[in-house]
Amino acid sequence: MDSTPPSAQNRGAFWQNPWRSPEISEDIRPSVEDMQLRRVLTHVPMIYLVAIFNLVAVMVLSAHEGVEPVYYAWMGVFAVACCVRMMMWIRRGKAARSHLPSAKTFRNLSVLAIGIISFLSIWSVLVIATDMFANQIFIPMSLVFGSTCIAHCLACLKKTAVTVLLVGVVPSAIAMIVLGDFDDMIMGWSMLTIALLMIRFIIDSYNQIISGLILRQMIWKQAHSDPLTGLANRRAMMNHLHLAEQAFARDGRMFAVALVDLNVFKQVNDSLGHDIGDLLLAEVARRLSQSSGTDEIVGRLGGDEFLIFMPGVAGPEQAMARATAYLAAFARPAQIKGHVLTPSASLGVAVQTIDGHGTEQLLKAADRALYAMKRAGKAGRKPDIPTLRQIA
Repeated sequence: MDSTPPSAQNRGAFWQNPWRSPEISEDIRPSVEDMQLRRVLTHVPMIYLVAIFNLVAVMVLSAHEGVEPVYYAWMGVFAVACCVRMMMWIRRGKAARSHLPSAKTFRNLSVLAIGIISFLSIWSVLVIATDMFANQIFIPMSLVFGSTCIAHCLACLKKTAVTVLLVGVVPSAIAMIVLGDFDDMIMGWSMLTIALLMIRFIIDSYNQIISGLILRQMIWKQAHSDPLTGLANRRAMMNHLHLAEQAFARDGRMFAVALVDLNVFKQVNDSLGHDIGDLLLAEVARRLSQSSGTDEIVGRLGGDEFLIFMPGVAGPEQAMARATAYLAAFARPAQIKGHVLTPSASLGVAVQTIDGHGTEQLLKAADRALYAMKRAGKAGRKPDIPTLRQIA
């Protein structure tokens, strides 16, 4: 078995194939889209400015060279449209822009950027093929600069940025190599080299951003998840409860908590070993997670104590019914290293405003209810170690 750490393996794979980007898992996708949206929205005016400058420059050169207006008049309409859109974008305001849907915004900007560059690329190839201008190299060089600027602005959208460079540089460069003189051919190869280096730069920049987000997510998970069970740890559960308190203060959305404590867990550790106890905890955590609803959160506070956050609870009866459903779901025999263990637990439930206000009062109320149930023996039959069957 390969003992190389996963992080080292990923770095090795990256250097073997530097054009490949890290995979974006579902848990970091929202962070990636938020980053892309913020960066793209910041650079939208620059994209319009680059388009306007290139269109005006081509029109001025065309007029200076005596080209018939029919060949470049459409660029003026395009430039005016870009100017209007840029002014509308600036006047919309930062707050309004921040609420734009990411998918639609990315699609619109990609179509805009690739569309502008495609029009200019067709014009550039036409100029090279027909010798329309005496100084025809100005058009492809201007297009290279424009494509590079737009690709840099859209570097967080890797596919769009790479497409802009390919569409904006490659056709003109090939036309110069095939149709031009020696100087044009050298310049065409230089343009291809610039495009290749810029594409490599964009991919590397994109990879570093994604790798940073992945690392940040890993650090966050380590700080907010329990290493044994993978559930939310005490810190994460306290954060969820504080957010629930704020939501309750804002719109009156009630919630409940349930403390779950395994029965005779200490005896399992003492008689069968801590490794069996850890496996039992992991199995209980898995069963609790499978029983949780869409908005419910299960966490481990430490030892054999678990906490369940249940939003949208109307009263104690509903909270108790949902909590006891968890116990019924995981109280099934589990085969763990040759042993058949049937976990059981006691629980205590507390409802916001009914049993207390705030996280501290709710947890104290749930803890009192938990130990009251233990004393009253309402958790059902508690398995003791002599009754645990060992598989031969």
